[in-house]
Amino acid sequence: MIRRGWLRVTIDEMFAEMDLYGFEDFDDDAKLILINEAYFDIATREAWPFMEDLIIITQTPGDDTLNVPTNFQAVLSLTDTANNIVLVPERNDVIEKNFRLGLDSGNPTKYYFIGDTVYLYPPDSTGSVYRLYYVKAPAALNAASLPTDILIPARHHSIIVYGALVKAFLVNDDPQAAVFQNMFESRYQQMRADVWMRQYDRTERVHVITDSDNYAY
Repeated sequence: MIRRGWLRVTIDEMFAEMDLYGFEDFDDDAKLILINEAYFDIATREAWPFMEDLIIITQTPGDDTLNVPTNFQAVLSLTDTANNIVLVPERNDVIEKNFRLGLDSGNPTKYYFIGDTVYLYPPDSTGSVYRLYYVKAPAALNAASLPTDILIPARHHSIIVYGALVKAFLVNDDPQAAVFQNMFESRYQQMRADVWMRQYDRTERVHVITDSDNYAY
């Protein structure tokens, strides 16, 4: 049974939706590959509000690598709640050339990346408590995935189907791929407007943030 309207909350329903457009000859494994490609394409385009999460991390003393969760993708903010310090991001080469030679010690005030690993500088020698506000990385879907496994809100699941259909038409070298690409992009903009605009109480404000040690206001 296919749920009509804007809710497509299960993988089976997405399979059935693709069948309506003539892809009954694609087996479920092939459809799942296309659905996951579309899902990752959408989820990784922006730091969506529905991908935000929050975790409290108790750091191991002497460990300069932050113990991020397995679904971590990017930092939105990092705060040392025990010492009331908001850590600021820095590039690794700046840390190496400008800071590390000073052999700084004390509580970490900066964080930086080497590959996908988050490092603290100076290293946390005492083991503090950190509040990490972060963007989650999407996990691959499978046939048994629950609606809650899909980070995109259920009311926007149709965009995943449109994205998968674009790829399916491309596999068949079908010119309808361009039609569904336009449908996908139109639906994408609708989702952006819905997801990002969460309040109409007042206009959004832009806060000016500067490095206090470099600028005086």
